[in-house]
Amino acid sequence: MLKIIILIFLCCNVWANDSFPPPFTAKYSLYAKGLPVGKGTRSLIAHENGKFEFISMAKTTGLAAFFRKISIKEQSIFTRINNKIQPLEYLYRQTGKKSRLRIVLFDWLKNIATNKFKDQIRHIPLEEDTLDKLLYQVVLMQELQEGKRELKYKVANKGKVSIYIPKFLGTESIKTGLGKFETLKYERASGNRRTTLWCAAKLHYLPVQVEHVEKDGNVFKMLLQWVHGL
Repeated sequence: MLKIIILIFLCCNVWANDSFPPPFTAKYSLYAKGLPVGKGTRSLIAHENGKFEFISMAKTTGLAAFFRKISIKEQSIFTRINNKIQPLEYLYRQTGKKSRLRIVLFDWLKNIATNKFKDQIRHIPLEEDTLDKLLYQVVLMQELQEGKRELKYKVANKGKVSIYIPKFLGTESIKTGLGKFETLKYERASGNRRTTLWCAAKLHYLPVQVEHVEKDGNVFKMLLQWVHGL
């Protein structure tokens, strides 16, 4: 029993002294045009083989599912080398009225990422520190924990490496299912689309609220309801 307690203590200290987020699961409520439409989860998983998974899932529920049943899963498999995060595989799967599947495979020996979407295959020359569309949010949590406030990421996206620059918009208090959190507010704009993250310091800068505005003006939001591990 004493040995188990010591191992647990040492494991906890490893995560506590690291700016990298510890494994966690967070549950969210989803809203469209201000109305509740579904549920979502985000999970960071550490595997014994040294690999990690970051998974984001969302689906419509209740009356919204009756009219438009949609399920979206994003998954990033990655590793850490000298405290740097390196993506290995990215998957985006949407089912429901429209079905979509996108896979990006990262070959760091050849410095090539292979993007597979429908019948198209594109090869993306990789630059150092390139991430995938989901994984940059884990790095964002890590860098905010380290005290960084000016953020910039290289992301393999749709056959090329894009630059994501989340803009700091200040601080804001956000009411969630777990109470109020003081957050840092960041916004990333791409054309007419805009994504805003409210990241809570008390939860290792986990986004407790995420808002996405589409080019047609439709607003979608995720709001934290429950979290384990942070």
